[in-house]
Amino acid sequence: MKDLFTATWQATPPQTASWQLHWLLASGSLTQRLQQVCQQEFKVQVLKHEFITAPEFVCEDLVIQPTALVLQREVLLCDGDEPLVFACSLLPEAALHGRYQELRALGSRPLGHWIFSEPVLKRQTLLFAELPHQAQVFQNLNFTLESSLLGRKTLFVGADKPLLVSEFFLPALQQRVGAQHGA
Repeated sequence: MKDLFTATWQATPPQTASWQLHWLLASGSLTQRLQQVCQQEFKVQVLKHEFITAPEFVCEDLVIQPTALVLQREVLLCDGDEPLVFACSLLPEAALHGRYQELRALGSRPLGHWIFSEPVLKRQTLLFAELPHQAQVFQNLNFTLESSLLGRKTLFVGADKPLLVSEFFLPALQQRVGAQHGA
């Protein structure tokens, strides 16, 4: 996970194919966009959903103390069984009460649908990174990658505490969407 949040994040996206740029900059729900390109049933494969002590490198973004608990959620967003996106979310426990309490037990429901149905949640920050194919997080997932992966990190505000979501586009998404755009 450290790879995801300590990567060199930049305010401007890297030079990339136009379809990737379009997906990186999209302001709506990534889940909804993925469902539009799925050839099979859209699925959320939950890899991790547990409370951990907040990693020091995210405390400033999340406006929490290093001893605070966060819900770490790692998922693959899939077309059938084919992963298209790897996503990791950090949700401060202090934000998970009232109407946000259901996030504690989201299961295989997509977080994106939930976020974009909450009118008080707004995207405050959108940053971009390119993670090397040998990053530990991808090795832990047993992915064999030949090139770096593009991703974005979004800070959503409006709850008691911000919510941090990172999303990385996997090769299958490039094959699916890039082929449609001649990339």
